Amino acid sequence: MRVFICADMEGVAGVVSRRQTDDYDSPDYARACVLFQEDALCAVTAAFTAGAEEVVVADSHGPATNLDPAAFPAKVRLVQGWPRPLNMMQGIDAGSYHGAVLLGHHAAITSIDGGFPHSFSSSRYAAVLINGAPVSEGQVNAWLAGHYNVPIVAATGDDVCMAALEALLPGLPVAVTKTSHGMYSATQLSRDAALARIDAAVRAGLERAAESPTLRLEGPVELELRLRNRYAAELISYLPGFERRAAYAVAIEVSDIIEAVRVIGALVHIDVDCF
Repeated sequence: MRVFICADMEGVAGVVSRRQTDDYDSPDYARACVLFQEDALCAVTAAFTAGAEEVVVADSHGPATNLDPAAFPAKVRLVQGWPRPLNMMQGIDAGSYHGAVLLGHHAAITSIDGGFPHSFSSSRYAAVLINGAPVSEGQVNAWLAGHYNVPIVAATGDDVCMAALEALLPGLPVAVTKTSHGMYSATQLSRDAALARIDAAVRAGLERAAESPTLRLEGPVELELRLRNRYAAELISYLPGFERRAAYAVAIEVSDIIEAVRVIGALVHIDVDCF
């Protein structure tokens, strides 16, 4: 049995400040990395307890070099760094998986509630829409897993994000690690309590993975990107296939969720914010 874990930081208990997630030279970020690694190792251990023979972890926050490879068991494969074709889910296409875990996830940029609401890049995108509806990273990641016939078997994060994923995937085992009071405020669980919830959700999800449905998105897919920078929107609209929807919005029709994610990821890393 192989298990895939998509690991993000904003949904980790104890992480509430942008200094913890974005200020890479600060002691706050260093402390957040410790918490993040504890959550990831907890999910990995739970997967092995449930019978996994190999676990692939995609380090998918910020620089994607938050996790220390030396801390993981020999049967773990760690995906790190950018850019990568499948973005946060890089590796989900490599062989077959029993299930995938969405670790440390957060609300979409368009969510009124929830901690750290953003969709792929808080500096690039004001909203990401698929077929006319705003989407979160968790929803897109679930579609990516479904494209490769992999069910999402568990998820962890704050109460708002977990409620949204439960609505998409009824019955999904979740670990609510904190209760959000705003963008950068939450009531946290203790470390022991948070890790116990993660362990229970991952083990429960893998035990019933055969009954878990996959979330699929049929193509073609209309991708609309509402940008933070008007100049970026103009430049992107010059590319073949794109149309300008509004001053800050561009759209393109692609064949499937894979192509949509490639566009989302590429435009995050291309520097078009020169004015």
